[in-house]
Amino acid sequence: MGFLMIRRLGVPVSLISWRLWCLWCLAGAVTVGAVTLGAVAAAAAAATRPAHPVTAYVASLDGGIIVPVNTVTGRAGKAIRDPRGPSEIAITPNGKTAYVVNTGLVNGQGHTVSPIRTSTNKSGPPISVGHAPDAIAITPDGKTAYVANSGSGTVTPIRTATNKAGRPIKVGPDPAVVAITPDGRTAYVLCSSDTFAGTVVPVSTATGQAGPAISLGSRSLPAAIAITPDGKTAYVVDLMAGTVVPIRTATNKAGRPIKVGPDPAAIAITPDGKTAYVANSGSNTVTPIRTATNHAGRPIQAGSEPAAIAITPNGTTAYVVSSGSSTVTPIRTATNKAGPAVKVGREPARIAITPDGKTVYVASSGTITPIRAATNRAGRPIRIRGTVLAIAITPR
Repeated sequence: MGFLMIRRLGVPVSLISWRLWCLWCLAGAVTVGAVTLGAVAAAAAAATRPAHPVTAYVASLDGGIIVPVNTVTGRAGKAIRDPRGPSEIAITPNGKTAYVVNTGLVNGQGHTVSPIRTSTNKSGPPISVGHAPDAIAITPDGKTAYVANSGSGTVTPIRTATNKAGRPIKVGPDPAVVAITPDGRTAYVLCSSDTFAGTVVPVSTATGQAGPAISLGSRSLPAAIAITPDGKTAYVVDLMAGTVVPIRTATNKAGRPIKVGPDPAAIAITPDGKTAYVANSGSNTVTPIRTATNHAGRPIQAGSEPAAIAITPNGTTAYVVSSGSSTVTPIRTATNKAGPAVKVGREPARIAITPDGKTVYVASSGTITPIRAATNRAGRPIRIRGTVLAIAITPR
């Protein structure tokens, strides 16, 4: 389970300090009536303000809490207690519910998913899933959440309308990553085993049936997956082989592996689908891949031990989190040139960007650091008790 936790975080075992791994394993009011310039201005501001501010939800594993952060004010709200070991978060496309995966690493009380109503920040009754759940993804229509259970080799579907778990879907050993195609028809699940024979298992969301496993080779370890916006290709990062394997979703056939750097740990694709960026922890680089040709471009230097990556909604900048140097490197996608690194909290591992692309949030050990995308300057860190393992932001 420990290794799977590292894989889900996108950081190879050899690159995590023993100290951090031990932590991870612990497991203005408007008055109606008076027509004044001040009242008019306030009313205009209220009219343009979203009904529910965009919120970043942050999970602290050993802190046993989920913290809502108002992205407008940069202030943390009242923590939502979750002693079951919160470690992953996914939010429905309508922004109404945040689903929190509870691993049970801290006290063995996990193996559940907690639904949180974002309008009230109240947690509903926990939903029982399989053993040692590791990851979650929600269909684009928001109707079903799929939870990968590494300890039971299954994926559990949850109907979001009722928060009831469906029949577990058998997929293979140690499923730890799940991604869903843009049309919502297929969930791709990354599985591994003690023999490092990695596979990708396609699951039909219409029938709940797993298709034949797609082999990645006899010495492989799938670590991450990203699917092109048109849904035609799934790119799977093979940490052990130092490659990215393209899979045609129409046929579920794996193409020729694309060589990138050693220990690739994360991948993200630009909104136009033209370029996939792969973070290579072993060489401190990011490799751009042209999806039209599946050819890797020149590696881009990006701090020490890059472990996570996210791209702005307008596709202009890829932000790379480097755990070894505690920095974030902005890369201009038009030129593939890296800008000056931005210093953040200690040993960062997760990143999320607001829907308007204005703010980048980086999760580190005990803090969340906001970065203004316009200037690439870090703001005041937001303190979070415990070890932050996940961050997710509500849609616009």
